[in-house]
Amino acid sequence: MWLVGPDERRVSLCYSMNVHPGEGLDDVLDALGGTVVPLKERLGVQGPFAVGLRLARQAAEETETRAGELKQLLEDHGLEAVTVNAFPYGDFHGERVKEDVYRPDWSQAARAVYSLRVAVALAAVNARGSRVSFSTLPLSYRAWSPSLNAVTGRVLEMVSALQGVERKSDVRVRLALEPEPFCLLETAVQAAAWWRDQLLPACRARYGRGAEDLADAYLGVCLDTCHHAVRWEGGAESVNVFRDAGIPIAKMQLSCALEAPSTRELRPFEEPRYLHQVVAREGEARADLPGDDFDGPVRCHFHVPVHQSEVAGVPTTQAHMVEAFQHALKTNATSCYEIETYTWDVLPQKEGELLDSLEAEYRFVLEKAAECGFTPES
Repeated sequence: MWLVGPDERRVSLCYSMNVHPGEGLDDVLDALGGTVVPLKERLGVQGPFAVGLRLARQAAEETETRAGELKQLLEDHGLEAVTVNAFPYGDFHGERVKEDVYRPDWSQAARAVYSLRVAVALAAVNARGSRVSFSTLPLSYRAWSPSLNAVTGRVLEMVSALQGVERKSDVRVRLALEPEPFCLLETAVQAAAWWRDQLLPACRARYGRGAEDLADAYLGVCLDTCHHAVRWEGGAESVNVFRDAGIPIAKMQLSCALEAPSTRELRPFEEPRYLHQVVAREGEARADLPGDDFDGPVRCHFHVPVHQSEVAGVPTTQAHMVEAFQHALKTNATSCYEIETYTWDVLPQKEGELLDSLEAEYRFVLEKAAECGFTPES
């Protein structure tokens, strides 16, 4: 849906469809018809409804020849694809994902090929003149120690590719890197330093005059509030770091982490599919659950429904998410907000069915937006 603020600013609110299993385009179409359309009806949205697609490698490839089918379904139901989650490349709901979610990283050509396919697909289903985005991993997993110059260079190659997409479609697609714990870009501070010290100098060397404008037009960040909370960056703080560095926030993912007195309280959340990085306020950290217990307070990378202040007896970082969201609205930090709770299948405790939870998440976010004067567009 779209929200309108007191100054007539218009922002989109969607949810990330990476919560739905399935790697092919048919799976995407089924999720749109089976969940997104009923959710729109539940929320009483009469006008256009913003959608955050997830296009895996297979779906992106299939969209090359079936974009018209996807576009028709979107148009038939008043849906607009404002963004794509292109972080997970392969099977995101397999038995074990863990660090494989970062494969291929930006040191490998396959990541760029896939990303370009996503950009082309996103442009194909949007109207001329649209401005949209897709999120990607923060260069690479830190433990793999790839060449920073190599991954930066491949990201810069996307600038030319995205220029080409815009020339053909008149749709501007922005690539948004998403900082995450234990990756090359973990925090807003690290991402800002990379942008200043690595990306911009390399961009000037490659593109010459106007390089900063090109970076600003086609690159940016995806600010995931869960990730920054786990690294103990304040909600407003992370927004301000990117703003002060002049880095576009292509979208903000509204998500909550867990916060517990120690790692012992997190045992119900141990599961074999996803990475759950744990960071103590004093700095001790683990790349995943389980591990040796240590005291905190600790925060854990486990996306939990944003409307719940606690899950299975463990408090969440809901207040951090709300702070970041409302500060971003007030400061015009971004025009795209995406609720992202992909861990539904592995939650140790659920409230209702998935559709119930999505509706509750939307209503909670709408309540917090209203506190800033943003209400659904009529």
